[in-house]
Amino acid sequence: MDSLNIETSGIQKRNEDIMKIAILIQCHKNPKQINLLLERLNHPDIDCYLHIDKKADFTDKIIHRENVFVLPDEQRVSVEWAQISQVTATLNLLNTAVAGIRGGYDYYWLISGQDWPLRSVEEIVEFFMQHNGENFIQYWSSKNFGKHIQNNFDKRNQIYFPEGIIGRKFWQKVLKRGWVEISGGYNRTWKLFQRKQLEVNFYFGSQWWCLSKETVNWINNYLAENPDFYDFYRSSSTPDESFFHTLVMLSPFGDKTTDNLLYQHFQKGANSPDVLTADDLQRAKESKYLVMRKVDMNVDDSFLQI
Repeated sequence: MDSLNIETSGIQKRNEDIMKIAILIQCHKNPKQINLLLERLNHPDIDCYLHIDKKADFTDKIIHRENVFVLPDEQRVSVEWAQISQVTATLNLLNTAVAGIRGGYDYYWLISGQDWPLRSVEEIVEFFMQHNGENFIQYWSSKNFGKHIQNNFDKRNQIYFPEGIIGRKFWQKVLKRGWVEISGGYNRTWKLFQRKQLEVNFYFGSQWWCLSKETVNWINNYLAENPDFYDFYRSSSTPDESFFHTLVMLSPFGDKTTDNLLYQHFQKGANSPDVLTADDLQRAKESKYLVMRKVDMNVDDSFLQI
């Protein structure tokens, strides 16, 4: 894809008295669209940190600006669907932002390169000022569902999943289903396949979230003191949909948690959200959310009108 030459406006001096936000962006394609997203998010009190999938090669096409930081090659990982690499990429973004020279953020907001704001950047900053201290992460306990769905979620952490059998490819889906059946199916797990559990209540939800500085500081301290937590999830299925959710609800800040900030639409039974088109824009704009996902200007660029 051709690189995008955007004339970027200079950002103003950071105001030390208002909200500071680090936006963590996982991306793997469409550098032109990512640059447009960075322009929409340009604000003196917002810094953007980008993890570009190691399989992609467009770091040199991202706009240069003092509030845009692209993770160096040694911190980039090859992100694979439903594997621990999703968590690793997020932790690399989070740790870079926490340690950043422009750090001291009030919020850390994880989005994807295929998100698009539904509100102006000024409205976004104002929203966080009004909700300072709250966490925005979708979460649920498997016990909130019927037995079959509960067992499906619980199975993700009950047994050891070899990394190679998890993925979107047809043969991976076949191998994973066979592995689950050999272990006892979704309704039970043979003792031979049960692995040592963490002494926590597991929670699940969308991988996209926004967390307060207090919560992020607690998470970093907990992970430093409990390295077995990350190691446990290395062998789980879809760890990005449980890792941070379980940590947040384990923390003292679980009672300051509400839904995430993301509008998206799934077809029944689908693993990935629809690519939104012009037909979806009105519903998205009328929603309570700050961003929508997912959009692709190579499919439908009508979202650029927002």
